[in-house]
Amino acid sequence: MSPLSQILLLAVGSYFLRVSFIALASRVTEISPRIETALSMIPPAVLAAIAFESLLFDDDSLRGLNEWYIALAIASVVAYRTKSAAWCVGIGMPALWITSLLI
Repeated sequence: MSPLSQILLLAVGSYFLRVSFIALASRVTEISPRIETALSMIPPAVLAAIAFESLLFDDDSLRGLNEWYIALAIASVVAYRTKSAAWCVGIGMPALWITSLLI
């Protein structure tokens, strides 16, 4: 199977998966609070998984102790004190940049 046909097949499959969800969701009149709570936890869980993976691994090997962990400690304190993702990212990224210049 050629790469172009694989891409087209995946595009069609992705389209039908999305359309089926929209068609099924239009039949639901009310969403329970438990489902709403569960759905609201998906974006932070995905962000945490991406951040955790990039903190632990460098290409195919484990990352050693470096500036990433210093920036993580700073961002963790900011996140705990402010309870704001914007402040956490706004302070964590400059902390990573500054520590990478110093180390």
